[in-house]
Amino acid sequence: MLKQLKFKENFLYFFFILIGFLTILYQINFEDFWLDEMLSFWISDPELSWDETFQRHKNYDYHNPVLFNLILKYFLNIFGYNPEIARYLPLLFGSLFLIIIGPITYQVKKDNTFLLTTFLACISIYIIKYSQEVRPYSLLLITSALNIYFFFKVLSKNKNNKKNTFFFIIFSVTNYSVNPFSLIIFFAQIFFICYKYFFSKDKYIPFYISAPFICVFYLLLNHNYILFQISFENYMLSSDITNIIDGLYFPRFFGSKIMGYFYLLLLLFLVIKNRKKIFLENNNYLFLLILILFSYLIPLIYGILKTPVLHDRYIIFILIPILILISCLLTELKNLNLRRTLISLLILLTVGNHLIEIFERPKTKPEFNFVFNEIKKKNNNIVLYNPRGTSIFIMNYLSNIQPDIQKELNFYHFNNLEDNINSFWFLCYMPEVYFDCKTKIKNNFKIIDRIKTRLIHSNLYER
Repeated sequence: MLKQLKFKENFLYFFFILIGFLTILYQINFEDFWLDEMLSFWISDPELSWDETFQRHKNYDYHNPVLFNLILKYFLNIFGYNPEIARYLPLLFGSLFLIIIGPITYQVKKDNTFLLTTFLACISIYIIKYSQEVRPYSLLLITSALNIYFFFKVLSKNKNNKKNTFFFIIFSVTNYSVNPFSLIIFFAQIFFICYKYFFSKDKYIPFYISAPFICVFYLLLNHNYILFQISFENYMLSSDITNIIDGLYFPRFFGSKIMGYFYLLLLLFLVIKNRKKIFLENNNYLFLLILILFSYLIPLIYGILKTPVLHDRYIIFILIPILILISCLLTELKNLNLRRTLISLLILLTVGNHLIEIFERPKTKPEFNFVFNEIKKKNNNIVLYNPRGTSIFIMNYLSNIQPDIQKELNFYHFNNLEDNINSFWFLCYMPEVYFDCKTKIKNNFKIIDRIKTRLIHSNLYER
């Protein structure tokens, strides 16, 4: 692609990517870990054997495939077992995604539209945040992008199709092994290929060859995980349809309700305005539209038949078709004034929202370090109230980000308080206690002090 572009376009492309990279890097350790980040960090301890890592994953992170935790394990083995270092792995995946989103757009529309898509991706607050989180979602994003890129390459029927078919198989299997929701992409590809055959009699032999290999390799690698997952009657984080009706998650994808509904309405307007081009002229647009529809439809059908499972981050790959379609369909508008107005408005609002999100960013994750540092000034006895048994993740995280924490503080289980302890901090991580930190403290203890953040409440009890 780069050989065919002018110097100015190349410069802008790499400049946008640099902006995206620096934005992810900025404040990369702005917040402490979520509990599930602590879980991945605990599972990925390089000192563990292969079997121990698998056992921890099976017992505690069973809703996700093990691939991300294995990659994190080897990353930490090379660069050091530290939470701050762990954050650089999703940064790597997120940065690679910013590089590949442009070439995907160029496969769809071979002009400089890829610059707009790259720019929108590089200042997407959703992509930035998940490129700073030590969980599989940035890996899901980059593998989904590579899957789609080589799918378009396979459809192009060029002279390198053997190589493209090989990479399509590899990245498809890898993509589906990161998160089962990415199988939606495979279903959309199958539907699109069938549509092309029935309405245009187009045959794509490389895809026909690839599909069986993808199915076989995926099942061989993931059959135990698949059987385990379909056995669940409900999911702890399951979502029902009321969570989706409010803007189809667009407010979460784009930072606010105003931005979310702007992107959603803009996409709907562009699809309606360019409907003939989508369905009759440029079928790459049609595939992207099918992928968007399937990303909502398939999980909702599964939710009706089995149990609700859909969450916005599980379909983070939907940002790929959304951003590409908006960028490409905007440049398809024949009314020059309308096109310039909408593009200018899109850029202005997105940049404004981006700057607000970055420089006025609130802390949304639990502030364990802040709370423990405040506690150390007053009393060193802590009771971690964790009825679901999560203290092992928390302590592993804190002992590695603050190596002296266990020397400076005394930690007790709620049911094993020693009789000679006359005061202690009773600490609750609110999501783990269903936002109810009330429990009976025996032996005539009373509250004499409090430390509260949004997700952590801690009360100092004294006899």
